[in-house]
Amino acid sequence: MLDIRHVQKIYEGKDRSVEAVHDLDFSVAAGELVCVVGPSGAGKTTLLRCVAGLLEVTKGEIRLANEKVTGPPEGMAVVFQEYGRSLFPWMTVRQNVELPLREKGVGRSERARLVDEALEAVGLARVGRSHPWQLSGGMQQRVAIARAVAYEPQVLLMDEPFAAVDAQTRAELEDLILRLWKRLNVTIVFVTHDIDESVYLGQRVIVLSNSPTVVLDDVAIDLPGERDQVTTRSLPEFTRLRTNIYQLVQLAKQQNPAARA
Repeated sequence: MLDIRHVQKIYEGKDRSVEAVHDLDFSVAAGELVCVVGPSGAGKTTLLRCVAGLLEVTKGEIRLANEKVTGPPEGMAVVFQEYGRSLFPWMTVRQNVELPLREKGVGRSERARLVDEALEAVGLARVGRSHPWQLSGGMQQRVAIARAVAYEPQVLLMDEPFAAVDAQTRAELEDLILRLWKRLNVTIVFVTHDIDESVYLGQRVIVLSNSPTVVLDDVAIDLPGERDQVTTRSLPEFTRLRTNIYQLVQLAKQQNPAARA
């Protein structure tokens, strides 16, 4: 579904250039949920913005369903960390979810159906007439997720979407993503700083090196498909995987991948 082929990203400034991403090369199969972790400043958000067609790559290419990404693709939706900035406060919850469908040219009756289903899926069916500022942070992020779900994307990109909510809400949202992923069979690339979260959610965890970035490791998550916050996190295999990925991230902080290349 998604191919990142030897992608490099250099930011050109007036007096200097900065290589944020050195050489990223990996694929995501249709229907996979892949998490991406790495040190702070490792280029995780840069990678996601390139995949979303919001940034032009310097070298290499990104392909969605074998079509080269040269701008924001129609079959892709993004959920950002700063949900407050992505929701329009003067619009109701329902209007926020409906907006991308209007821009997509979806008819009125079909828009209503998609919005109803999306709000029901994220547990917000009763607050459609409320405004985002009337909701908690966790509920606002659910609105952002509902908007992405209603769009019916092939690929859903999530950039640290739960970093700004409390631990209990975060756990609830993690389980929500797992339910939606299984129900919709959508391909998800989930960027997070939280190693435990990456192991809990992912089928694979891509570990990025320090900037300028390469793939340090691609870790298969061999955990049961049905997961819950207590049982799954208590498994010895969960602890082993978490320890392994933590050690890889610590190693990444000490390395300069460009010097090795």
